[in-house]
Amino acid sequence: MARAWAAVAVLCLAQVVAYVDRGILALVIDPVRADLGIGDVQIAVLQGFAFAVFYVSVGLPLGHLADRVNRRMLLAAGIVVWSAATIGCGLSRGFGDMFVGRLFIGVGEAVLGPCAVGIIAEMFLPERRGRPMALYVLGSMVAYGVGSTLCGMILQAVPAGFFAGWPVVDGLAAWRVAFVVLGACGLPVALLLWLVGDGSRSATLKAQAAPTGPIWPALAARAGVLVPLYLSAALFALGAAAITGWSAAMLTRQMGIAATAVGKELGLFQIAWALIGAGLAALIVDRVAARYGTAGKVTLAGIVALATLPSALAYAMPGPLGAMVLAAQVMGASALYGTTMLSVISEIVPAQSRGLAVAFYAFVMTMIGGSLGPLAVAGLTARVFSGPAATGQSIATVAALALGGCLIAALIAARSISRMKAPA
Repeated sequence: MARAWAAVAVLCLAQVVAYVDRGILALVIDPVRADLGIGDVQIAVLQGFAFAVFYVSVGLPLGHLADRVNRRMLLAAGIVVWSAATIGCGLSRGFGDMFVGRLFIGVGEAVLGPCAVGIIAEMFLPERRGRPMALYVLGSMVAYGVGSTLCGMILQAVPAGFFAGWPVVDGLAAWRVAFVVLGACGLPVALLLWLVGDGSRSATLKAQAAPTGPIWPALAARAGVLVPLYLSAALFALGAAAITGWSAAMLTRQMGIAATAVGKELGLFQIAWALIGAGLAALIVDRVAARYGTAGKVTLAGIVALATLPSALAYAMPGPLGAMVLAAQVMGASALYGTTMLSVISEIVPAQSRGLAVAFYAFVMTMIGGSLGPLAVAGLTARVFSGPAATGQSIATVAALALGGCLIAALIAARSISRMKAPA
């Protein structure tokens, strides 16, 4: 059991690395715009659509592959690729270079989720997966805060000459140094994956994980559950991405806070909220399952979506401190939501199709949510509201519609699950 928890800790660290690399851009939007000569819509494309392109081409095949090869080695390769791509983003000369780099960072989402959830599912029995899933999801939630804090520190350190004489980064703009340094931090994590061994799982879990039949018919038989479940996930991601992708810009544009201060202070609040959310997930997800079953967990996810709405109203706070606290609240909600949904998916699909099911979960979260959320905010800001000074109003509009829809879809999925037989 100690080896299993060590594996979960490494997977949590991999989550931190992946989401730090993915989230850097949201913290340096205006410097990147000025340096590369691009606008808000192009920034939104870089934030989300570049990841979606990767999923369309290879994300689902990689999820299918994760059900059939050594997950540890596949994940290690993914970390190397997305870390190198993050470094490449820092060295990009224009929009095209940055787009390609962001596309390859998407391998983190394509490989990490299917591999990690498959490993956890094979090491822990269904009734004990809530806590390890919570720890794993915590990595992605804490990552935004860690990334914000580290990025803010780097943005302050570069003008002070801290990186003078360093190879590669000497003389680069501060935002470029942030990409290169934080990207390089991912490479050692690939080595730690040697701690994640396949031999620690029990004979019972090995038997449960063994292929038992065709994958696609098994998933098609659960379409009545999976369609509203994935729709709920996509809408939650849309609302959350609208908040996380533009809150830092809103704080600088509407609250007048310096980018360096936003990075450090918002990051601390994000970490705090992520810890609260993960702690709640560890306490209540398994208890909800024990009392109300899998359908109860999906209902919980819908309620969490509703509880995320205050984070979209950060712009309405009278002062910057309250705005940062409220903007960071989405991290706590996302930790609880993600833990719940991944636990549900690991239970309602057959063991031989978990990797593909999780890959599709990541696909809809990014293709629909992660890409359309930032784009919708940028579009409303440019075409409906009065420009960059109304970024907060755009965030609130997009998030309210998406999170309300997420609740409705979750309730439909819960009703369908209550009528579904256990997976074979």
